[in-house]
Amino acid sequence: MIRAVIIDDDKDTIQLFSELLESNGIKIVGKGYNGQDAVFLYQKLRPDILFLDVLMPVYDGVFALKKIRESHPESVIVTMFDKLSISKEIEINRLKPSAIIKEPIDVDDILRVTHKLCMPAGDSLDQMKRTMVTLAIKNTFLELGLEEYDKIVLMLQKDYSCSLEDCYDNPEYLKQVLKDLLGDSYNDVINSLKENIKNISSNKTTLNFLDALSS
Repeated sequence: MIRAVIIDDDKDTIQLFSELLESNGIKIVGKGYNGQDAVFLYQKLRPDILFLDVLMPVYDGVFALKKIRESHPESVIVTMFDKLSISKEIEINRLKPSAIIKEPIDVDDILRVTHKLCMPAGDSLDQMKRTMVTLAIKNTFLELGLEEYDKIVLMLQKDYSCSLEDCYDNPEYLKQVLKDLLGDSYNDVINSLKENIKNISSNKTTLNFLDALSS
């Protein structure tokens, strides 16, 4: 059974979220209300997955993510938030959360992400590649501005019923959306994306993804 910790400064949200997860076979082993609680509970309980609200008073999700990543870089942490400034969202992405969930929470999306992230160890390397590429994509689009980022996400959903995370397996969808939206600026954005994932671009699957966009 998957063991989870939930961190949110709203007690009602934690209660509702806990009930939803437990009704779908996920065991809640800890609950906390700020970033300090998150660090303490992770160290104590070592859950399979940590659900972390970003916007909390005093010690927020950025504090917790940074501290946990320092001692446990392999930790599975899903950050959750409604709206952030561009700079704050880029900061979160650079700390490499395992996934990002936008509020209001969609139960099906949470369950899909949870089971995907808590797959058997044999699948963890591919999941890491997928996560790093997705984070690089998000950072690249956020650098264009929140308005452009939202347009890309909406076009992917409208035209192909897919999310940014799905583009790892379907780069042709992302390519077409970017070409339609950006026109002559397309190559500049792809170059920026290449720069953002240069640290993993030696991996064959990542190169295939880039080749599909550039061809």
